[in-house]
Amino acid sequence: MRAPGFVSSAYHRVTTRKGGLLPRHRASARLSAYVYGNILVMTVVVAASPGSIANGSAALLVLGTTVTTFLAHVFADAVAAGTVDDDSVDMRAELRDTVPIASSGVAPSFLLALAWLDVLPGALAQAAAGALVTLRIASIPVVAERLRGRSPSFRLVLAGIGTAVVAAVVVAVKVYLTH
Repeated sequence: MRAPGFVSSAYHRVTTRKGGLLPRHRASARLSAYVYGNILVMTVVVAASPGSIANGSAALLVLGTTVTTFLAHVFADAVAAGTVDDDSVDMRAELRDTVPIASSGVAPSFLLALAWLDVLPGALAQAAAGALVTLRIASIPVVAERLRGRSPSFRLVLAGIGTAVVAAVVVAVKVYLTH
């Protein structure tokens, strides 16, 4: 039995890049930013207290962490590009590779802001934000395959679950040591 046309079309859109394959170093840089941004956001979401969610500071902390991490990464790339005598460094590409950091905090900030506005209960907003970031982390092997131009498999879903577990340990250690 074959999937309806709209399902296979949606699958193709999700698993295929418009611009073709990314060069290996570009894919690596994007995945690194994706992982790093999501782990930092998850740390802030997990460490948020009910009071910080209720008064809106948790949403601002997630947003602030996202923006400052993005800016620090862009700055680091600019400094590195300026110190390397190489005309092949494309700052627009470096900036594009940093976008996954920025994308990691948008939805969790929004969910926590909904709790501050009393649209969602705080615990639900925190759980939803954490679940969303966990899902993003678990999707890393699938994203990697997409960047390589390959189709995802069930084995990658299992690898994603393992990746999420390891990320949860990293987040737990970071929260324990820094909060």
